[in-house]
Amino acid sequence: MQTRPAARISGITFENFKGFEQYSLTLEQLNILVGPNNSGKSTIIGALRALDSGLGIARSRSPERVHFDESSEIGYRIPRDSLPISLENVHSNYNTEISTITFRLNNRHKLRLVFPTDGGCVLVPEVEGEIIRTAAAFNKYFPISLTVVPVLGPVEHEEIRRERSTVVNGLSTHRASRHFRSYWHYFSDGFDDFAKLVESTWPGMEVERPELDLSTNKLTMFCREERMTRELYWVGFGFQIWCQLLTHLSRAKGRRLIPLSQVALDVVCGRS
Repeated sequence: MQTRPAARISGITFENFKGFEQYSLTLEQLNILVGPNNSGKSTIIGALRALDSGLGIARSRSPERVHFDESSEIGYRIPRDSLPISLENVHSNYNTEISTITFRLNNRHKLRLVFPTDGGCVLVPEVEGEIIRTAAAFNKYFPISLTVVPVLGPVEHEEIRRERSTVVNGLSTHRASRHFRSYWHYFSDGFDDFAKLVESTWPGMEVERPELDLSTNKLTMFCREERMTRELYWVGFGFQIWCQLLTHLSRAKGRRLIPLSQVALDVVCGRS
């Protein structure tokens, strides 16, 4: 079977979205957002996070006709609790016009996120001369891969083992740091590669697999630095963030676009 080559997002256009009344940008193979506070960097990252939520839905089910305001589109309504962004201030200057984000792909197809004035979010796929009606068709015309690195924070002092579904659903959200040990508890097949990556990028530090105390359902994860062994929580914030960043990068092998949050960029640039 012939497989279509992977596509990438080549540009994004914002209309009436948060601080962007009208704004477009072009994306290359490597993209670095630079600008002062409140210039829109987080807004762009948030748009990619919202798209990631929509892609998860579109890949697994057929679209439907979605009615909003005084129109309708063939697409996917994204549940509010699945969106990693707040909808309260989506509309630019809090006006009553529809807000949209259009993602242009290098295969000429488009994906639109529509934020109706009556609330919610809808993902609309656009293919010239064709209407997407199945998940298979969506995957055929939109072979893009996106892994979002969420806002990273300190790990839990005492982490109770979460349900696997809770860990998976929280991977692209701010809750990911609270489930860090649980992630490697459930996805242990990739832990050896992750541990080697840690050792090669943070000299002198080794990480061990999470250990589960069945009597309390608590997970611990120990790290060895030279002769000293400590639980991950006590190693330091910078190393905790670095481990989380490497975790997201390790699960993103082969992905074409990996948006990094400001916290992740601060760590990469040595400002932790």
